[in-house]
Amino acid sequence: MLKITPDYDSILQNLSPGEVNELEMHSFINLMNVIYAQLELLLPDGDKNAHVKLALEHTRELLAKMRSGSLDGSIRWDISEYKKTVDKTVTSLAKHANTEETRTELRDARSLLKQTFSILDARLEELYRRIAFSDEWIEVDVDAFRKEYETYFNTQEKNSRGRFGIVMDAKRKRENDYLVVLDMASENGRTIAMPLLFKDVIRDLVSNARKYTLPGGTIRFEIRQQDGRLHLAVSDTGIGIPEKELSRVFEHGYRASNAGSIRTMGGGFGLTKALHVVRKYHGDLWIESGLDNGTTISIELPLPEQFRVSKKGERRTREDEKEI
Repeated sequence: MLKITPDYDSILQNLSPGEVNELEMHSFINLMNVIYAQLELLLPDGDKNAHVKLALEHTRELLAKMRSGSLDGSIRWDISEYKKTVDKTVTSLAKHANTEETRTELRDARSLLKQTFSILDARLEELYRRIAFSDEWIEVDVDAFRKEYETYFNTQEKNSRGRFGIVMDAKRKRENDYLVVLDMASENGRTIAMPLLFKDVIRDLVSNARKYTLPGGTIRFEIRQQDGRLHLAVSDTGIGIPEKELSRVFEHGYRASNAGSIRTMGGGFGLTKALHVVRKYHGDLWIESGLDNGTTISIELPLPEQFRVSKKGERRTREDEKEI
């Protein structure tokens, strides 16, 4: 296992302001790329449908705005208008659908796009809160967190269009299913504390684990709050990373040499973002991987004083909870 020490921080110091913004907006960019891919599937070869072409153009414009960092209070309006554009596109195609197969495809596309936009809305609320409280830690409800990932994996499964399934029960696993093992432990039994931006890191690492693991593999996702620290470990049984490239995969835009044939929706900077956030919150990061032997990313962050639990197992009183 390789610990990514401060010696590697030159990777972060060499980032341009635009690249730092890409790290901050990575979650949005990935979602927009998913929508773009769905729209492309709705545009058959040679199709000149003006609504689809407009939606694709609108997607590219919004992606460019997210990458450039030129976000302001209008982003909520931009996304609202963008939803209308996409909805008009699907509605237009549905009017001209002349086979049951096409109509079924459009219904599936509409359902998937609706789910993706729902996730986009939730990320937008997180973004506004992050802008207002850049270093804020939040208490995440364990049950709600688990539900969020069940929804995420359900969307991933639908997006595969039957190429694979995703199950969380080993007894239900079929040959082409991913098995996801989610292990969450909370000291108070109800919530886990984490920086708001850390939620994006978890999504990125889980997404990478799925992308670089063939159907039939296993993804393990463990998060716990213990002894004054937040612990995260994401492991998979995927293609792994050549040992000599372990430190390089944290460079912005770098992809391991054995990952070139795998189509992804990201920009190759999920691990750079993980290191960026870990350093921002004074944590530690480790990576363990081997060619065809899967990958494990482990992270530890020190908890702020108000989220630490006393030895007797009772959470210490926060400043705003002290009795008067």
